[in-house]
Amino acid sequence: MMKKYLILGFIAFISCNDKVGDGRDIICEDCLIIKEETALGVALPILYENYGEDKIKSERPYMVSVEQDSIWNIRGTFNRIGFGGVFNIKISAKNGRVIEMYHEK
Repeated sequence: MMKKYLILGFIAFISCNDKVGDGRDIICEDCLIIKEETALGVALPILYENYGEDKIKSERPYMVSVEQDSIWNIRGTFNRIGFGGVFNIKISAKNGRVIEMYHEK
């Protein structure tokens, strides 16, 4: 019985997390954005403005990864039953510019 409560507690803890990433920072001498938290800080206001804060927050936890050692890829999680999609935004770690942004349907 105790095992069941531990599993439920773990699931609740994971579902409350804002992001799920690999935990690594970018190691790059000429990069402005080297930490996951900073990449999220850049991406979220842009996403809120374009797609709405409630919609973006409903796609937690956010999946954060690094591509080509200098591109942050941040993606939402599909938490609903049925049709729909999630946001995806790619940000350059070197200059903070949005490389690509879209929301799947």
